[in-house]
Amino acid sequence: MGKLFGKRIYRLHKWSGLLAGIVIFILGVSGSFLVFHEEFEAYEHRHLWTVTNDQPVDIDKAYRSIIEQYQNWEMRLQRFSGNPQETLIFSLRRPEQRLTVFVHPSNGKILKVLDSNKTIVTWVLTLHYSLHASLTGEIIVLIAGLAFLTSIITGIIVYRKAFADILLFRIKFRQKHKRSFASSLHRYIGVWALLLNIVIIVSGLLISYDIVSNAIKSSGTKAAAATTPRIHFSIDSSLNALRQRYPDFQPSYMRFPTAEGLPLRITGKVEGQAFYWSRFYNSATVDAVTGKMPALKLNMEADGKTKLASISRAIHFVEFGDLPVKILICLIGLSAPVLSITGFLLWYWKKKKPPVNTPSISRMELLRSKV
Repeated sequence: MGKLFGKRIYRLHKWSGLLAGIVIFILGVSGSFLVFHEEFEAYEHRHLWTVTNDQPVDIDKAYRSIIEQYQNWEMRLQRFSGNPQETLIFSLRRPEQRLTVFVHPSNGKILKVLDSNKTIVTWVLTLHYSLHASLTGEIIVLIAGLAFLTSIITGIIVYRKAFADILLFRIKFRQKHKRSFASSLHRYIGVWALLLNIVIIVSGLLISYDIVSNAIKSSGTKAAAATTPRIHFSIDSSLNALRQRYPDFQPSYMRFPTAEGLPLRITGKVEGQAFYWSRFYNSATVDAVTGKMPALKLNMEADGKTKLASISRAIHFVEFGDLPVKILICLIGLSAPVLSITGFLLWYWKKKKPPVNTPSISRMELLRSKV
């Protein structure tokens, strides 16, 4: 590689990282928090999460309670199971409103209604994908993601000859001066977290692109409130039939029809299916009038675009793995803010005149001396 080309690549690496810096810091911290969104939700709503109950789960009663009090809301059942002690959690939506409703799993009594936008997890999620700035924020997140990906790719080129030595700790981690410490930290974290950072940023970019493109398409048009047609069959009976017909299917989410003629959609995981498929893309649809249920639609049978969206969501939102996996991904997510901070400090300190009798050692010179 020529010296001129190398300098240009390094300059691109530096400025793309600086451009993305503050936004990537925010996304990294919020994303690491959201890895444990289920655990944080359970803690935030711990007094509503479970009830003392030994009667069978009755989703039909819960549905009737909701539909009587909240007409013309888009309705989703985002948490349900066969456990009679787990409350049913509904999400109700209008163009400018969103409610979280906790319902008793057996008697259908509404236990609590919360403004979803005021819950901790929803607030952090909105920060993560739009910086609480609607379409403008969504576009900024997309641009910052592209800049961060550019920084990663150029970083691979800059440090390519040092990869093996860094992975094997052949390059000493220097701590003598603050700049050498920041440089070593930037270099080691960047290399060790490289693979998972690429996976996280690419999956995030795909999701961000969909969010922005959908928002642009719908901009300028006033969103209409859902009409919420009533369902004329037993949801519990349909769930039992679904489980008998597809014993490997584990339903976990429902989207109720928002207009006449649309079906109830039930999504979930399929036992034995690869971890990288999202639970929101395996789906069974139930006719809202007749209760007729066509065949189950699976991730692997979808078109290419749907498959890619499914994989991106499952990976980016960590819909798989136990606690050690989540901790690992959380730590990788925190590597992005550390890279942003150390990258900024290296740029800032380089601008300042070095202290007397202290040699100024550039990153490239340090690498060449060790590779």
